[in-house]
Amino acid sequence: MLAAYVDGELDPAQLREIDRLLIADPQARYKVRRMRETTALLRAACAESHFQEVPDRLMQLVEKRPAPARTPWLHRMMAASVLLICLAGIDYTLDHHAWPVETAAAMNERTAMMDEIAAYHLVYARQTEHLAEVPAERREHIEAWLGSLLNRSLKVPDLSSQGLKFEGARLLAIDAYPVAQLLWSREHGDPVALCVTFGPTESKPLNIEHHRGLNVGVWDENGYTYVVVGALTEDGVRRIAAKVDTSVGVGEVPQQEGVLHEG
Repeated sequence: MLAAYVDGELDPAQLREIDRLLIADPQARYKVRRMRETTALLRAACAESHFQEVPDRLMQLVEKRPAPARTPWLHRMMAASVLLICLAGIDYTLDHHAWPVETAAAMNERTAMMDEIAAYHLVYARQTEHLAEVPAERREHIEAWLGSLLNRSLKVPDLSSQGLKFEGARLLAIDAYPVAQLLWSREHGDPVALCVTFGPTESKPLNIEHHRGLNVGVWDENGYTYVVVGALTEDGVRRIAAKVDTSVGVGEVPQQEGVLHEG
């Protein structure tokens, strides 16, 4: 089930079950991290930008040379061998590569976080009656509850100028860290979410990536990471991000033993 969790294939009840497991089980968290690192390496290795165009002269030589006959089973054996070599190489890289493990993890964790938030959003955005765990009518409770988990004052931004209606909030968990998810609906289009969680102390500007068919914008400020996710244009992500109040009070920035999603 951990593999399905990483791939974003679980329903809300299963997601909550795995979240509880990850909070209590360090070994499960380690397995999930390894799966994400492997997925990130495979995606990087198979990226189209890594494949160069074959020179015309070489293509002519290949086309002129008669292809040797190969039986179907030989094709399958060759493909299986290549796959095994790739997987073994990836496992060796994760365990023995010259760069520090922390560096490799930091490179992948931020992308993995964005992908996981997009996966969560795809599941919850399909809900109508149960879009939010706590409804918008309890805004003050939402701000106090999620703010206390993040050790800060938290204000729900007013996004009505963007054609968005606040619907409520959910509590997510990524790598055993709390993630506040605020949700908005709109007259035309799927819901939009803003997520807030612990982040690195240094600030980083808004970066927008495409995950699971959604635009996901992420930035860091004052010890927290902010994520905007939804079926939005990049300009739409920027407009919403500009409305988010990232200021925190004196002494509110958490002192974490490990910082989530450095990278």
